[in-house]
Amino acid sequence: MRRILVTGAATWTGGTLIQRLEDRPDLQVFAVDDIEPSIEFSSVFERLSLDRLDFARYVLDVKPHTVVHLQTVDRTAELGRARAHEENVVGAQALFGAIGRSPTTEHVVVKSDSAFYGASPRNPSVLSESAQPRGRPDHYQRDLAEMERFVHDVAERHDVAYTVLRFAPILGRRVGNPMSRYLTLPGMPTLLGFDPRLQFVHEDDAVRAIEHALDAQTPGTFNVSATGQLYLSRILRLGLRLPQPLPKRAFDAAMRGLAGIGLFIPEHTQSLLKHGRVIDTTAMRDELRFVPKLTCRQTVLAAYGRLPQRGAT
Repeated sequence: MRRILVTGAATWTGGTLIQRLEDRPDLQVFAVDDIEPSIEFSSVFERLSLDRLDFARYVLDVKPHTVVHLQTVDRTAELGRARAHEENVVGAQALFGAIGRSPTTEHVVVKSDSAFYGASPRNPSVLSESAQPRGRPDHYQRDLAEMERFVHDVAERHDVAYTVLRFAPILGRRVGNPMSRYLTLPGMPTLLGFDPRLQFVHEDDAVRAIEHALDAQTPGTFNVSATGQLYLSRILRLGLRLPQPLPKRAFDAAMRGLAGIGLFIPEHTQSLLKHGRVIDTTAMRDELRFVPKLTCRQTVLAAYGRLPQRGAT
């Protein structure tokens, strides 16, 4: 029986993936996070911080054949910037170091983010996996770059296959991330004079992509997004939402106001809402052999509860 270790088990994506893996009799799942899971599953769960020595020991004790590293989200709102940095960077370094010493680990799937490229007017109109980020990086972008550098360093030194998935923003009614919550506000503050091009991947397709990567074991780095792109203005029309265009100072004040009522919009997401970002998914389709079920337009409609049911007239 193959053993799979999943970090980030407290995220919606992690918990949902674990539930799906539990339906497979050939797998034994071990789950780790430093906060309690929000989704119930029956697999063994250990509450551990990735940047602590106990976690590295746990990895060696479990002897996983496959590791799925999902604890890469921006938890600045919950942990503060310094602690979130330690979790993303120091935790990743500890994880990949332990993997390098694990004699059983053959494959690692890493959930990265298209925030790796930043959101800058200097970026290419479409970003391939080889594109170099331009502009001033925010802290989360720097964390992702450091994490991926650790991946490449370990991959060169050890006989372990690494699959890195750079996801477009995950959107859906259950995932509960800042982008999904922001886009479903009744009235949405937007930046006056900007109408960014955006891409998304549906929450269910994101879980499918990770499970597909587990089975395919295709090494490399892959952008993951639904087909198509939409301007923010079009997204709001699809959701029957009312935009509230604001000058930058008022927009920044609105973002602080949202944080005050529990809807923290990270710096990298605010930049995305200004400049947008479109990624090339050719390698996802041709090399990874994965195709999301929903297009960007369908993903947006699904997030708003407006996607027609199949077979409906």
